[in-house]
Amino acid sequence: MKSKVMVFFLVFLFLIGIAASVWAQGSAAKGKSIVESKNCAMCHNKDGMGQPLGVLAANNSDASLKEGIAHPNKKMPQYNFTDEQLQDIVAYLRSMAH
Repeated sequence: MKSKVMVFFLVFLFLIGIAASVWAQGSAAKGKSIVESKNCAMCHNKDGMGQPLGVLAANNSDASLKEGIAHPNKKMPQYNFTDEQLQDIVAYLRSMAH
């Protein structure tokens, strides 16, 4: 009986880990929608004030991207994105870097 409980518990933990991993990755489709709605590409392009979005994604960690989006420099507008929205935006940026 103890072994069945242990197996169930391990399977449960494994499934929780998968769900957390999927959630932490964000949705590139949702991120694209957010980026487009905020017109980020108006400045983040080869001729704009900011680096192109794909370049930013290729040259920064997820944590760095989230920090830069959540707490931008003075040239970039401040948005109050949720953690989930930040994950979605980073997922979209990552999809551009590939």
